[in-house]
Amino acid sequence: MSHACPICGVPLKSAPRYPRHVCEDCVRKAVAADGRPLRFSNVDLSGGFQAHYADTGEVYACHACWIDDIRCHADEARFGGIPIEVVA
Repeated sequence: MSHACPICGVPLKSAPRYPRHVCEDCVRKAVAADGRPLRFSNVDLSGGFQAHYADTGEVYACHACWIDDIRCHADEARFGGIPIEVVA
């Protein structure tokens, strides 16, 4: 089953747990409400969620982000990684 990035339309592998996930190119464009770039990662090998402002490394204590002015949500994946999905 195929899936298209809901932001840019590039074809992606389907992920039933994350039906509105965006592509890696769009993930790199994620910003906070104030327009500052964000980076997301797991806390360590055991998982966990963390977000930082890309320009300073300062902690970003929120899961909300925007990609091309589209509201999205980043969270920890079941088996690691940080999928970002468009908010429905």
